[in-house]
Amino acid sequence: MKKAFIYSLFFSTLTSLLLYNGAEYIALSWIQDPRAIRPLKILSCSLPFVGMGACFHGYFYGMRKVIKSISTDIIEVSTLMIIIASFLGIYLPKGLDYTCALISVGITLALSSSAVVCYILYIFDKRHLKKYGYNRNADCSLWGISKIAFPIACSAYIQTGLKTVEDILIPDALRKFGSSTSMSLSIFGMIKGMVLPILYFPSIFLASFSTLIIPEISEAKALNQTKRVNNIIAKVFKFTLLIAIFASGLFMIFSTELGLHIYNDLEVGFMMRILAPLIPFMYLDRVVDGSLNALDQQMSTLRYNLIDMAVRIFLICFLIPKKGIVGFIIVLFTGTLLNSMLSINRLLKVTKLDFLLGDWVLKPAFCVTISSYAIKLTFDMFNITNMIVFQIILVVVFYLSLLFIIGCIKKKDIMWFLDAFKNDVKSEKITDLGITKRF
Repeated sequence: MKKAFIYSLFFSTLTSLLLYNGAEYIALSWIQDPRAIRPLKILSCSLPFVGMGACFHGYFYGMRKVIKSISTDIIEVSTLMIIIASFLGIYLPKGLDYTCALISVGITLALSSSAVVCYILYIFDKRHLKKYGYNRNADCSLWGISKIAFPIACSAYIQTGLKTVEDILIPDALRKFGSSTSMSLSIFGMIKGMVLPILYFPSIFLASFSTLIIPEISEAKALNQTKRVNNIIAKVFKFTLLIAIFASGLFMIFSTELGLHIYNDLEVGFMMRILAPLIPFMYLDRVVDGSLNALDQQMSTLRYNLIDMAVRIFLICFLIPKKGIVGFIIVLFTGTLLNSMLSINRLLKVTKLDFLLGDWVLKPAFCVTISSYAIKLTFDMFNITNMIVFQIILVVVFYLSLLFIIGCIKKKDIMWFLDAFKNDVKSEKITDLGITKRF
């Protein structure tokens, strides 16, 4: 832990110094707004705390003590909300530069407070482990940590950098197509700021679950328990696709109603329907990347992200100026499908796992289609149009019922999934996750 902490603190401090000294250049050359200089310099002070916090969060996840990690997240969000709510009214009339500076100060203080609480919890936890004689003898060097962490960090940098490059290049490419500046930003903002967040929303639950299973996969691999690794990954594939295909079908069939209900905008609903088929690939990509990292395949993840970045930038520069918004949609489909398919193929190759198309894809697709159209047509028959939330609840119930009826899921599958979020473990079979043994 000490070596991991040194590694994390070194790179976060180095990044902090680079951002602080390069804030003026970034603000003037990249953002093209001098008002961004002060917020960037303030935010640079938070980076060492980000590194420290990430290290402690990794420790808590590795020790299966997720509650402690979640509690520090709550403290971080609460601190930020209190600071902004208390001082926003004072600084907002002074202008955008002061407001951004206030938000930057709030973020920095929130991250620092979270890191300090993480450290305190770590100290108490470490004493508790020593009291009971817990000791894990492992030969771990800084070089060993770097071999794992550096590719993962580079992969994260590439993904973040790609998003930044996209945010800069896409509006400019749309303008080259012939759209006005306001129209280009409007289309781009609608997809990035309104449609995609809604499509990603159901994956919040999966994100937490996928984080929990990473140490389990790593532990099983270290113990050469190939059967256990495959069992965990197979179930993760299954539950990810059950949720993703349901979300995809729901957003396609109820796109108009959701667009009007959430944003009061038919165009958002239309774009939701177009992009909904990407949901299974978007959700799987996140879970598969975590599984590959747990299996010591982080170099593959880095390589695929580099390929994805190169393809996306090429298409943005040469396709969007010719096709406009259609080109933008093609970029989204191409990048998402390419990255996810490469990652999925690698995971299946490493684990030699069979992809069960019928149980994981076809049966869920059939169930969500039947359940969604049955509820939708029933409500349309009685001319009930303003109860979308109730309709979705009924679709969920109908969908789960159909999955049970056709044998796609069983009671033990549900118990396995829910076991990850309980404090007691009722089974010690090798095929169980055992996530909660030290929760």
